[in-house]
Parts: sequence; structure tokens; C-alpha cells
Amino acid sequence: MDQIPYEEFIRSIPKMTVLNVYSLKPLDGRLIMEINPNIAYAMLDRVLGGKGSSVNKVDNLTEIETILMSQLFEKAAVNLQEAWASIREVDPILEDFEVNPQFLQMVSPNETVVVVSLNTTIGETSGMINICIPHIVLEPIIDKLSVHYWMETTTKERDMDAYEKLSNNIQGAQLEVKAILGQASINIEEFLNLGKKDVIALDQQIDQPLLLSINNEPKFHVQPGKHKNKMSVQVLEEIKGVKLYDE
Repeated sequence: MDQIPYEEFIRSIPKMTVLNVYSLKPLDGRLIMEINPNIAYAMLDRVLGGKGSSVNKVDNLTEIETILMSQLFEKAAVNLQEAWASIREVDPILEDFEVNPQFLQMVSPNETVVVVSLNTTIGETSGMINICIPHIVLEPIIDKLSVHYWMETTTKERDMDAYEKLSNNIQGAQLEVKAILGQASINIEEFLNLGKKDVIALDQQIDQPLLLSINNEPKFHVQPGKHKNKMSVQVLEEIKGVKLYDE
């Protein structure tokens, strides 16, 4: 987060980019959310069912693309409202959508603005999202931005409804459980020459417990057996270890 003159912020962003201007009633002034075109197109691609691919042609947006992007960033107003909720209740509204920063003149060139820069990645596409907040917006709430204020207003109370919902969701989560019988390494020649009744020796000793992994994390030592006519394992002890193998 940096404090710089508004003119310097305008000079620091690309000549063609995606600019969203939001009002924050009842606060005075407006803020700018500048989104790297690569990220903007990746977001649009995701909304349309793609994988988040990006094609930077922001200087030649079609009418349909302009409408879709505007609608996309109108929905971002909800996230802005949530982000500001702990400081001040605001009603963000997308007032302008622009691609050329030279057309934006919200405040005087020398007015100080706060710029929050976010390094963003969507799929294989990465870029910056910059949020420019003029001093006129922050002036009425500056006293609420101090560390002392945050320390005073931070509470340790637990939201029991949210805690119960989170607990129920976690308890219903699906986990992959594997009992590792053993592992072995062979070369390509040995693999090509494998035939019926050939034996591959594993690295697992017959008198040693097996590893039970949960989501590729070794969690328990177990011993194999049978339960109701099915192969089963019995937990012997809990362990802590590294991943057996990468995804």
C-alpha cells in the first residue's frame, strides 16, 4: 500500500487497461479499481465457462464484451461492501467503466491517493489489481484506520451458528484413504518383459506394519486383515510424516 499523487498513479498504469470507478455513499469521492487486462479477460472467460484463458485486446472491446465486463464488475460491489463493513457501512455502485486512464480525472493531479496493489493469479494468467482511494474518501474515517482502533474493536467472540455450519461441512468432507502395501522400482526393460507368474518384490517387510495415508499424507501404522469377507486394516498407532508422493 502506497501514498502517491493521483497523477503518479495514472502514469504508473498501462495506457490501455480496465478501469472501474465506484462511488461509496455516504462517503464523498470515488475509488478506482484498475485491473490488468489479462486478469479481466481471464475473469470473463471463467464466467463464460472457460478455464480462465486470456487474450489481451482491451483496446478493441466489442459491445458485448463491454456489457459483460461491466456486469461482472458491478457484482464486485458486494465484495467491496463486505470489505468496508468493519470500518463503515457503504453502498458501492459502479459508476463508470473505462479502458483509457487519460479519460479519468476524478481529483486534482497533485492530490494524495492511497494505492493498494494485489498480485492476482487466475489459472495460468497473472497480473495486478490496483485500488486507488483518494484522500477525500478516507478523510472521515482516518481515525478508524489506526492500529489502536483495530486492537480495541477486535473481539474473540465465536459465532456459534457459523461454527456449527463449518463443523458440519467439515465432517461431511470426503477423504481419500489408502493402505500402502509396498512399493517397488523396475526399469523399462524389466517392465516390457513382464509375464504371467512373474513376481515383483516390494520394499515392505512382511513383519512390518503398513502405512495408511489420508489425502497422500501418512497418518497411521496399520496391520492388514479381514473384516466381514473384505480386506481391511487395523490402526496400530498414529504417525506424522511427509507426503509419500506428489499429485
